Amino acid sequence: MAVLALFLFALACEPAREEVETICLPVNMSITLIQGTQTSKIIADFHYLPETEQLDHITWSNHQTHYFEYDVSDRIRVVRAMKVDVKVQEERWFVYDGLLVERIDLVKRNLDYTYLEPIDSIYTGYVEYEYEGENIIEESEYEISAGGYREEYVRNVTYEYDSRGNLLSCTEMDPRSGETNHKTMTYDQSKHPYFALQYYFNGESFVNNMLSRSEEEDFDYTYELLLNDHEYPETIYEKLGSSYTRIINYSYQCQ
Repeated sequence: MAVLALFLFALACEPAREEVETICLPVNMSITLIQGTQTSKIIADFHYLPETEQLDHITWSNHQTHYFEYDVSDRIRVVRAMKVDVKVQEERWFVYDGLLVERIDLVKRNLDYTYLEPIDSIYTGYVEYEYEGENIIEESEYEISAGGYREEYVRNVTYEYDSRGNLLSCTEMDPRSGETNHKTMTYDQSKHPYFALQYYFNGESFVNNMLSRSEEEDFDYTYELLLNDHEYPETIYEKLGSSYTRIINYSYQCQ
C-alpha cells in the first residue's frame, strides 16, 4: 500500500462533471524508482466488476493482490491486501456515518503456507476520521497490542484546504514522541489518475496532480506531468533531491 498511497472519499478538488465528459478508468500503472545507481520497477493491473466502474482487484508485480468488497449500497466494505511473499493478509474494514467513512478497522490474518487460506485473525487497530463538510480534516490512528490488552495512539494527521477543496497542507504527528512533519502542496486543475474511482482517502493521493511540494526538511522537489487527450495523467516525473527519481506511467479504458 505504501507505493500507491492509494484512495477513498474526500476526493479533494474533484471538478464538476459534464454529461459529455469522457471518464477514464486506470487499467495499468507502472512505477520506476531510481535511487542512486539502483533502479526498480513495480507494475499494477486494475480489474473491474463486469459492467461497472467498481474495482474488483488490483494485482501487483511485488507479490500483492488487493481485493475489494462492497455493501448493498455499493460502498466499499473491505479491502483485503494479500501479500503472498510474507504470507499475510491485511484488511481495512470501513464503518460509515451516512456516506462518509467514520472509522476504518485494521485486521491482520496470517496465511497458510501452501493454500494461502487465513489461519487466524488479529485486530491490530483502527483509524478515525473527522470532517469539515466532505473534506477530511483530521485522522487519528490507534494500535492494539499483540495480546489485545493495550491501545496506543500512534499517529495524527491534520489537513488544510482552500475554498475550492484543494488540499494545501498536511501535518503528521507522532503522539508518542511529539515529532511532526509538515508538508505544503500546490496542484494543477487537471484530473488525477483515480478521478473516476471510489477509493479510500490517503492524504494527497486523491487531490489533483501535484505541482509543488515543500517539507520542513530542505528537499529539492521537482515534478513534471504529461496528460493524455482526455486530460488524465499519462506520465508523471518526480525528483526528490539529487538521487531519487520516480516515473509513473498510466494506461486507461475510457468511455
